[in-house]
Amino acid sequence: MELCYLKVNALDTLKSSLDKTFGKYLTERDNSWVNEVCGENPFVKFRDVPDFELAPLDEGLDIGEVDLRNSKILYRHLHFLTPRQAADERFWAGFCHGAFYDYVRRRWGYDKLDNLRGIDKDKTIKRIQNRFFFNGEARVELLTNTLSKYWWAGRVFPNEALDALGAKDFYRKIFSIATRSFIGNEKLRNGFVKFLRHFKDRGITLDRDEHILSAMIELNQSGGVIVLDCLTERDIAAIMIEHVGKIYRDGKFTITEIG
Repeated sequence: MELCYLKVNALDTLKSSLDKTFGKYLTERDNSWVNEVCGENPFVKFRDVPDFELAPLDEGLDIGEVDLRNSKILYRHLHFLTPRQAADERFWAGFCHGAFYDYVRRRWGYDKLDNLRGIDKDKTIKRIQNRFFFNGEARVELLTNTLSKYWWAGRVFPNEALDALGAKDFYRKIFSIATRSFIGNEKLRNGFVKFLRHFKDRGITLDRDEHILSAMIELNQSGGVIVLDCLTERDIAAIMIEHVGKIYRDGKFTITEIG
């Protein structure tokens, strides 16, 4: 598989012409139109990688399961990207318009559209900006691009942590967690992973709002009383586990159980 990124001029051209070309993303089944719009070959070869396939979209998988699997697959096969490269719009826009063009279209159901009747132009353009390019604030844009969000989810969380998050509502969980500033702190992140594993090992699925976000808020509030950097990963996990334990009110969850 040949991976290519977009030339700067091509990236600018594609983004600035969306008002006229948005329909091509919905109706064109191959990416030959990209060359036509740019007036040249818009791609620069980055490197070859062994062929691989992303999660199947035609086997009845829940979309959360598709996203969870893709987070593992894409990071495993593209782990060589540096954080700087993985934060460069040219790479992901290039991948979305190149090697993975067909997959990205199918991920969003564009392959099922035969015409543009009934399409809301403004909403469609906004979605294309998010899904095929970078759009929004710095940290947010990494998690809205279709492929970039998979890579970053795979980088931030080990596979077992992704499994602990679970497929249900997967993207909303990843977005809510990865946009928090604390996730950049290795100790806090590892403590959070311990928190997830604790419940995964006990066969308990955590709800995004009631459990995960609530525990994160509790941790943040604890930071106003104690210096979180002075705590161990186990201590950080304990704060969150005890908080969720109180929600369940069954006494099962104690600090001594934390791995």
